[in-house]
Amino acid sequence: MNESMVMFSISQIKIMTAQHLLKEAGIETFVINKMDSAHAGLFGDIELYVLKKDEVEAKLVLIENEII
Repeated sequence: MNESMVMFSISQIKIMTAQHLLKEAGIETFVINKMDSAHAGLFGDIELYVLKKDEVEAKLVLIENEII
């Protein structure tokens, strides 16, 4: 697997904000939504992935912007 998870959240807005910040930094993102649609917000989460080569830079961007 060439991707690495940099964060997870139950908040779609937080994930979208992180995606936007990473896109601005030139980092491609991938999202896997593991939320249970029958029990929205109660079970599961949304995971945000980047390529392994971008993992350190992505985490720095998210930390600097107080996302993680």
